[in-house]
Amino acid sequence: MLAHVHVADTFNHKGSSGLRYIVNPPGSTARVHQHLNVGEGEIDWDVFFGTLHEVGFDGIMTSCVFAWEERAEESSRFMRQTMQKYVDKHWHANDR
Repeated sequence: MLAHVHVADTFNHKGSSGLRYIVNPPGSTARVHQHLNVGEGEIDWDVFFGTLHEVGFDGIMTSCVFAWEERAEESSRFMRQTMQKYVDKHWHANDR
């Protein structure tokens, strides 16, 4: 059962990017990732939202962007509009 999804774009940081990441505690299995606005990373959003529709998702969807503290309100508005666009595309268009 899938009841809640957090929506944010990200990059795949596998391999050597030349960047240094410090994760605590030492030995942590945490993955390095970002929480970006939709379209600023590598996620295929049509696949993401299409899959949610296919599995019958009807739960809670929240924006989970932490990247732009100085633009938090703008980011929140953008994410709300963008998420609604994908919901309209994948749910409402498929349910006609």
